[in-house]
Amino acid sequence: MTLHPAARRLLDEMSAQASAGTPDVVAERAASREAALALPRRPLGHVADDVVARTGAPDVPVRLYRPRPGAPVALYVHGGGWVFHDLETHDDFCRYLSARTGWALLAVGHRQAPEDPYPAGLDDVQAAAGWLRAHGERLGVDAAFLPGIGDSSGGNLVAALTVRDPRALDARVLVYPVVDRRADLDRHLDNAALDADGMDWYWDAYAPGELADHPEVSVARARALGDQPPTFLVTAEHDGLRDQAEEHAAALAEAGVDVVAHRVLGMVHGFWRQPETFAAARATVGAVGAWLDEQRDAQPVVGSGDGP
Repeated sequence: MTLHPAARRLLDEMSAQASAGTPDVVAERAASREAALALPRRPLGHVADDVVARTGAPDVPVRLYRPRPGAPVALYVHGGGWVFHDLETHDDFCRYLSARTGWALLAVGHRQAPEDPYPAGLDDVQAAAGWLRAHGERLGVDAAFLPGIGDSSGGNLVAALTVRDPRALDARVLVYPVVDRRADLDRHLDNAALDADGMDWYWDAYAPGELADHPEVSVARARALGDQPPTFLVTAEHDGLRDQAEEHAAALAEAGVDVVAHRVLGMVHGFWRQPETFAAARATVGAVGAWLDEQRDAQPVVGSGDGP
């Protein structure tokens, strides 16, 4: 399938805005945050002021989105190549995702490369997940069944968390995740949303050299895939990360993991966070919400049964 017309327009806009050479990390972070803060905020039943997950040293900034008291909750880990984006850049989308699905979200403001390479960001995600498990009732959410949702590098961090500790999450939603440093990216899929050279730069910032081969980084290389939780994995047709992610989904299925692999035709990397632009984003969010509900409903009720 060719690019969706809306995706083509988006790429044209991104190409016009792109700057050549190595990005100025500090300037681009500031610009993306400023742009996010300038946007109107979607209404939601409850959005907490920024909370700090008191996890030790360092504590982890998080933000709670709660559509109603007692809502089921998922951990949300933002993308941005382990380098860019934060709680502000993903705020509007997290509001949309929570309202659309009925799930509360705890978004994680993890440390970023290159200042803090692997394992800093993963350590923060693990700490936030444990904190949420322990404090869900106090936060007014139900964390008894806890999934993780991540886009791009955030998908990598969600997957890496369950490689490190398969019991840390009960289910995973991985949206065009980064899974293998050594996978060859198809140059025919390069575009302004993501290209192979840019992906190399992100990898070198987060996990340079042999660090990239660690199974907590290149999660597709983990040995015990069979102990991973149920997974909903989304890919975009015109995304260089597509093939490695779909191969990983196949490997998970072969290992006995309950996997849904969902390729979205006509779309590019980043489409998920733009529901106003893409009907495919709205449909994918709906599918993710339905899958999360199904996974939660399938859990055994504690104390159920006819026996004593």
